[in-house]
Amino acid sequence: MAAKERVYVNFFRPSSANMKAEARIAGIVILFWALLSYLLPLCIFLAGMSDPAGMGESFFTRTRFLGFPLHYWLIAQGCTIGYILLCKLYCLLWDRKVSRLPR
Repeated sequence: MAAKERVYVNFFRPSSANMKAEARIAGIVILFWALLSYLLPLCIFLAGMSDPAGMGESFFTRTRFLGFPLHYWLIAQGCTIGYILLCKLYCLLWDRKVSRLPR
């Protein structure tokens, strides 16, 4: 039985063109994930800091969307929808990458 060749994979230093393309796609999706997960809640928090009463009231808490306060909807439903859209973005970028591969 012949020995199998070992494959070395490093996400931060991809060696082949395919690995570089995969790392680039993953990096794009991770960047959008970080923006969605951290920037949106931070904006809501910072908007509430200007409330002189200290209760965190802002545009996000006063505005209603589908019967819910906007801040609640953005975090509870908006982020969930955003994650689904991130999955779709990954699939679109992956399909574009696969269609460019030599056959």
